[in-house]
Amino acid sequence: MKKSYTIIELIMVIVIVGILAVISIPRFQSFYYLKLNGAMKKAAADIRYAQQLAISRHESYNIIFNTANETYEVRRASDSSYAANPFSRGNFIVNFTSDPQYNGIKIDSTSFGGTLQFDWQGIPRNGSGTTLSAEGSVVFSYQNNVMAIFITPNTGRVRMQ
Repeated sequence: MKKSYTIIELIMVIVIVGILAVISIPRFQSFYYLKLNGAMKKAAADIRYAQQLAISRHESYNIIFNTANETYEVRRASDSSYAANPFSRGNFIVNFTSDPQYNGIKIDSTSFGGTLQFDWQGIPRNGSGTTLSAEGSVVFSYQNNVMAIFITPNTGRVRMQ
C-alpha cells in the first residue's frame, strides 16, 4: 500500500504556513524600527561628541552629513582634519552602507545644508558659520520608518523624535 498525502492535508499545511507568515510580518516591522532607532541613538551621541570636542578643545568642529552616500563625518573646522573616532581611533567617518549593523539606513535630509558646526562654546551653526536661528534637524529613514534628530539653537541640545 502506497502512503501519500491527501489534498486536505496539503491545504491544511498551506493554511498553517499562511497564518504563521501573517503573524510574523508585524515582528519584522518592529525590527526595522529598532534598527533605525539604534542608528538614531548613535548619530545623536556622535553629534553630542562633536559638541563636546568643540567645547573641550576650544575649536569649532563640523559634522558633515552626506545624503548621497549615506555617510557623516566629524572634522575640525579650521583645517578640515578628521576627528579621531573614540572607539577605533581612526578617522571619524560613519558609513551606513558599509556598516553591516546599519546597512540600509538612509540620511534623507538636513535643515542646515548638510554641515552642522559647533563653536568653542558648543553653539550650533550651519556650514557657513551662521548661528542656527531655528531648530536644526537631520531626518533618517529605514523600511518606511522615519525619525529625526533635532538640534536646539543656542544650547545645542540634541533630541530624537
